Amino acid sequence: MFKIKDKSFDIKHAYLDASISGNELIFGLQIKATGTDKHTEEDIEEEDMFYSEDEVSFNAEVLLKIKPHEINNWQEIVGKKIQWGDYPEDEDEPHALLYLYEHEEVYNADIEFKKIDEKIIVRIKATCNLYSSENYSHNLPLDIETEVQFFGILFGADASEENCRKKTAPFLYLDNLKYVTNKYNVAVLIPVDSDVEKNILVLGDY
Repeated sequence: MFKIKDKSFDIKHAYLDASISGNELIFGLQIKATGTDKHTEEDIEEEDMFYSEDEVSFNAEVLLKIKPHEINNWQEIVGKKIQWGDYPEDEDEPHALLYLYEHEEVYNADIEFKKIDEKIIVRIKATCNLYSSENYSHNLPLDIETEVQFFGILFGADASEENCRKKTAPFLYLDNLKYVTNKYNVAVLIPVDSDVEKNILVLGDY
C-alpha cells in the first residue's frame, strides 16, 4: 500500500540500504511506486496532475541508526520505531523526502518495522506537500505499508573485502554477508541469500 491522500500507487520496489559512519550503522529506505488512478477530462481541467504513469519516490537516506552490538542480523530491526515532527535541520538525523514533481520534505513521521509471516514490513504514516493542485497542495496524509528487503552495506570504490568486513563486524554477523562489487567498482556487503539480479546496489541502478 502506498497512498497520498486518496490517491493510490503500485509499489515497484522497497529496500533498505546501509552505510557505516563513525560508530553507527545507518539504514536508509528507498521506495518507488507508480500511480494507478486513471485521470479523466475533469482531472485535466482541474490540473490534478495525478496521472497513471506518474512515479513517486520515498527516499530516506538516514532513517535508523544502530550502535555496535545492538543487533546481529538486519531482521532484528523489527520493533524499531522512528518519529519526527518538523523536518530536521540537521540531516544527519532521521529524515525523508518525497519526490513526485519536485523533492518535498516529509514531516510528522511515524515509522515502525514489524514482522508478518516471516516478512519484514515497514509501516509509514506521515504528512507531505506536493503543490500540484488545489486539492493536492500541502498537509497531505502519506500512508505506506510494504515488505522491505535489505540490499546491503555500501562502501567506497575499491574498498577491500578485509576492510569492509572489519568495519561491519561490530554491527552484523559476517557469516550472513558476502562481498561483491558493482559495475562502478563500489564494494557492497550483501546478504548471502540476496537475489543479485534484483539488487539495485549491485546493479548500480541507484
